[in-house]
Amino acid sequence: MDFITFGFEHNLYLIGTFAIWLIVLFVGKTILNIKQQRALVLFLIIVSISQELLDDFFQWNAGIWIIAEDLPLHMCGISLFTSIFALYKKNQTAFELSYFWGLSGAFQAIITPDPSRFVLDVSAFWNFLSHGIIILNVLWLIIIDNMRCRSGSYINTIIITNSCLFIISIVNTILGGNYWFICEKPGGESPFIIGDWPLYLIGFEISGILLLGLFYIPMIILRNRDADFAIR
Repeated sequence: MDFITFGFEHNLYLIGTFAIWLIVLFVGKTILNIKQQRALVLFLIIVSISQELLDDFFQWNAGIWIIAEDLPLHMCGISLFTSIFALYKKNQTAFELSYFWGLSGAFQAIITPDPSRFVLDVSAFWNFLSHGIIILNVLWLIIIDNMRCRSGSYINTIIITNSCLFIISIVNTILGGNYWFICEKPGGESPFIIGDWPLYLIGFEISGILLLGLFYIPMIILRNRDADFAIR
């Protein structure tokens, strides 16, 4: 599929995605009451789960679903489910993982998508839907549910992330997969991908730590500014 980064189609998807975020968050924050907010949260959860199942169905129906590639075991796939759990239970750890993993991973997938993964006519749309819903879930938790990352969550996330890397490497060995892109570098035009395997993993680790730190800065500002925020 001829998908050009920041080309016409890409820009349309970006504009549409940003517009949906703004509309949903504006409505949720300024118009809906508590009961209606809960109903919209349920809707977000249903959409999040349904789009994941439909994506698997479309790929399975086309005969291209592969267990080594299409389980929701990438960082964004896992953060989708942590964001769902955080929406439902307002769980603090799930929120923090969704914030760091979801925002850093999903934003990269939206800004610098990998066209080599767009194998179906709906693949580009689904890339923006699946990653956009993660970001929307996290923004809802921040803006409407007033959740914030705890002090120390940055270090905790780095430790958890590297622990998960070890587990995912075992899964990759068993399945012959490339989850978390630790066996082969991903496509796309990300500035964080430098060199070939295994050298690009060093850049991944360094850029990942820096990127998580960058995303932690707004949380420090929000915590210092807001006296009344939800820590669960």
